Amino acid sequence: MINTYLSNKNKKETNELLVSLRRYANEHKVPIITFEGINFLNQIIRLKEAKRILEIGTAIAYSSINMVTSNDCYVTTIERDEKMYKEALKNIKSAGLEDKINVIFNDALEVDETNLGEFDLIFIDAAKAQSIKFFEKYEKLLSSKGVIVTDNLVFHGLVIAEIKDRNLKQLVRKIDTFNDYVVSLEEYDTFIYPIGDGMSVSIKRKW
Repeated sequence: MINTYLSNKNKKETNELLVSLRRYANEHKVPIITFEGINFLNQIIRLKEAKRILEIGTAIAYSSINMVTSNDCYVTTIERDEKMYKEALKNIKSAGLEDKINVIFNDALEVDETNLGEFDLIFIDAAKAQSIKFFEKYEKLLSSKGVIVTDNLVFHGLVIAEIKDRNLKQLVRKIDTFNDYVVSLEEYDTFIYPIGDGMSVSIKRKW
């Protein structure tokens, strides 16, 4: 009931393109960040005054377009699925944001990160089983006041459910392992928030 109350109080999505992208995602079963999640992420971007953002996992570019239209920022985003990559390019062109969003077609674990530069915020929203590898590979690109946000950490509540399917059970175990990993990092202050499908915010400590 509380979630319904808050949902009714908060602003609704009005950007026609973003509304259509969320509809497309629902109809084609494309996993994208929740409405609560993207608003939470945008608030972090504003609070940290993040200008350069790296996104791991583009999908149809919903979150990239949302971040850029909601903030004064530039997004570099990585997508390995060719169908999603082409769909993302189409949507970015429709939004007129080709100069603000750069999409890299590659597996994020195979990208040469040394050529990407520095980022104020890194958003991890890709293959859940690889979250630790993504974190370790790209954290070196974070600015001194940077933050890393990771999505889908409760995986639709399955991290606390009894699961019989072997493959799904292994995936959920890896997500739980990442959750333990990220909150234990001494170099970061991390908290996992019950927002959307579970989101962690890791802020670099000041030594």
